[in-house]
Amino acid sequence: MPRLCKALALSAVLVAVAAPTAGADIGSGGGARPAPAPALPSRAQATCGDGKSSAFPIGARIRGGPAVYRTGGGTQSWFLDLTNTTGSECTAIHPVVVFTDQARALRPEHVRMEFEAPGGTFPVSLEQSDRDEIIAVFDGGSAFPGFAVGAGGSLTVRVHLAFEPAAPAGEVVVDAALVQRRADDGDWVGEAGGYRFSVEPADIVEAGSLAHTGPRDRVYGAGVAAAVAAVGCGLVLAGRRLRRAGGSPR
Repeated sequence: MPRLCKALALSAVLVAVAAPTAGADIGSGGGARPAPAPALPSRAQATCGDGKSSAFPIGARIRGGPAVYRTGGGTQSWFLDLTNTTGSECTAIHPVVVFTDQARALRPEHVRMEFEAPGGTFPVSLEQSDRDEIIAVFDGGSAFPGFAVGAGGSLTVRVHLAFEPAAPAGEVVVDAALVQRRADDGDWVGEAGGYRFSVEPADIVEAGSLAHTGPRDRVYGAGVAAAVAAVGCGLVLAGRRLRRAGGSPR
């Protein structure tokens, strides 16, 4: 089984039995609220750095996202910060973002999502897992080889997100994993805690954006590792999701 498959399969088992232990660091922008983040296992063998540390070589956080998205509205932005904690460059980094809504009613056709990278703005590949999460892979086709983060350096990825008029209302939690691609294989090299927001109808009064500011006692998913593992490793690193050279964006 490829290294990534092993990492995700292991983490799926551990996350399923682990209780959430901490809130995510999503920064202070946009009034977004932290969501509980599941306990995740130590990383699989990394392909950047010396591979001896038990910590992920790439630190990550989601920040700056709005607390409310209106259906049928324009895109709004949030940021994924990547920090290389090693003494060597890490290349071919592809974020994999998982959307989990309470009702499991959100579908890929409800989501519009792009990310900025050197060379332009690229669409993500959106798929639905057998757990009804939405998986967004930052593949970008043949024009995007993945992000490169220099030794000890950092990089901020700007993400654009919007929801179609038919998107269901409700709360959504976003988690992210970072995968370093190696041909059709890869390693899981980082993860970012949850970003929670509300999807609300376009005609709702503005005060509605404050309706969910109290404490939370619900967790909508087992976490990014379990969701990606449930979908299968092929989603992350093979075929049209992370295309080989010569592919075209979806």
